[in-house]
Amino acid sequence: MNGVARAGPERLDVLASTFGRAFVNEPMMLWPMGLAGDVAAPLTSCFRYFLEVALGLGVVWEVADGSGAAVWVLPSQMHSWEAADPWNQARIGALTDDGGRRYDEFWAWVESRTPDEPLSLLDSIAVEPACQGRGLGAALIAAGLTQAAAAGVPAFLSTGTRRNVDVYARSGFRVVDEADAPGGGPHIWFMRREPPDDRHRCE
Repeated sequence: MNGVARAGPERLDVLASTFGRAFVNEPMMLWPMGLAGDVAAPLTSCFRYFLEVALGLGVVWEVADGSGAAVWVLPSQMHSWEAADPWNQARIGALTDDGGRRYDEFWAWVESRTPDEPLSLLDSIAVEPACQGRGLGAALIAAGLTQAAAAGVPAFLSTGTRRNVDVYARSGFRVVDEADAPGGGPHIWFMRREPPDDRHRCE
């Protein structure tokens, strides 16, 4: 899949660093956590805690020796994902400026706008800032969409960065919902890509 491979627990240090540096301008992380200034260190800690769980679930994929990574949750993995709930950890809440209150409320709101149906969820994706623009993100998106298509389900994601909307649109996603998060939170776009219609393909 274009050099994309599943990442195991031994990749924790590399991938936590990649995610931490890639998310320094992402409102969906900064606002609910109340972070400002030099945010790379607390974000790296946040992703380290998250990835300790996520890597064990087999939902993390990487490319270019960890310069890019994505968390794709397929329908067959959703039960384990929800049971483990890797974003819901007290040690992540401790990194926020209010003990996790705004963080919990924000992500509960995001989840409430996620369709309750079988789908492939692009939970998060990151590319090292120095490596952006080289197609690594596109490869990670394409790999996940291939799996979603094989499962015959739509793909779904949310983003708080306007320029990402165009990036995802180039991979076939369309905006199906958008709103400002309650309490003065960032504007969030919810995007969906339907599986290919193969009904008329010749056998």
